[in-house]
Amino acid sequence: MSVPLRPVRGREFQLLTQAHRARNKGSSRAAIRLYKRILIENPQNLDVALRVAPMLAMAGEEFEAWQLYRRAALELAREKQFAECLAVYREACRFVPHEFDAWRLCAELQLKMNRPEGAFETLIDGRMHFAGPHVRAQAIALLARARTIEPWDDELLLDLARLYASTDQTDTALELLGTLSCRVEGRTLRRVRSLQWRITLSLGDLFLWIRTLFATPDPALDLADLEPLDAEDSARPRLRRVGS
Repeated sequence: MSVPLRPVRGREFQLLTQAHRARNKGSSRAAIRLYKRILIENPQNLDVALRVAPMLAMAGEEFEAWQLYRRAALELAREKQFAECLAVYREACRFVPHEFDAWRLCAELQLKMNRPEGAFETLIDGRMHFAGPHVRAQAIALLARARTIEPWDDELLLDLARLYASTDQTDTALELLGTLSCRVEGRTLRRVRSLQWRITLSLGDLFLWIRTLFATPDPALDLADLEPLDAEDSARPRLRRVGS
């Protein structure tokens, strides 16, 4: 026996009114509870899903918030509402910034929409949220994808080399730095040589770094580049935000 449509809509409207009232009074927990009841009865209500998702994130329920964002984005993508889908992913990046897939999917959608500059910025901004030792794989993945868009961005490659070195991919890091050293000069070359030496601690690389000091003397020498490469340093993002 089918369920009459009018009572379902009437109950949903009643719950929605109660949820809005609770939210306006500052009772977030009550509002979240009512919004969840609506979604249990009507999982396809994207308006409610997107209304409660940021509330869940601010309440510390980031994973559940991301599930709602992703569900809404997938539904909008199926309906070919790509601009609205992108807006959902961007909001997810704002409220659940430690969800790797939020940044990845946002960037992939921007590429699909022929917006490579926006995708690159999204990936770089996303990397900034993955700085700890347990999330280096995610940071590397975001930077590696960004590199397919901008293969020779100096800051990206330096940061990627640090991350490779910190995850015992020393050969990959040194290969990247060796290629970069042939393309840059001045202060950037000095930073490349410094990082090479900090990875190998060899006299040869120390000599190459010292030679850059005489070739391009700079009173604003960053003394942090002289410190040994350790786990804490290599996990600290140094990328500039795109456009800064």
